[in-house]
Amino acid sequence: MKKALLLGLLSILLLPLILAGCKKTEAEIIAPADNSGAKARIVEITLDEFTAQNNMVKDIQLTSPDSLVVKLGANPTTGYDWEEAVIGDTGVMTQASRDYIGPTDTNVVGAGGTDAWTFESKATGTTTIKFSYSRPWEGGEKGTYTLTINVTVK
Repeated sequence: MKKALLLGLLSILLLPLILAGCKKTEAEIIAPADNSGAKARIVEITLDEFTAQNNMVKDIQLTSPDSLVVKLGANPTTGYDWEEAVIGDTGVMTQASRDYIGPTDTNVVGAGGTDAWTFESKATGTTTIKFSYSRPWEGGEKGTYTLTINVTVK
């Protein structure tokens, strides 16, 4: 028990240092254009919106080839993190990237940022992309916020 507690505490203390090397600014994350030159579809949800509604479902329709960018509020200083996205059918959509965008006001201790994923359509069809905001250690809260995106690619 003490070992697990020490490991969890150490993880929390080291997380800001690790993320400092991983974070990107919003300008560094560019939504890819599809073959017609159109910008990718963007889904953006803040932590305040998740506080109001813990479990969300969104329906998105894309035209192949197309991209989907999902930006979700995140605050790793709380110990919570978005788990890896789970794609129902990787023959329809695949994950191209995942980046952390740091807070715009770097003078505020504990300020949150944004996790951003880019997905690319691969074929026509339907799939789901699921996200879960959890504390990743053993005994930590799981699925505090969830998002399911139902994607139809035409």
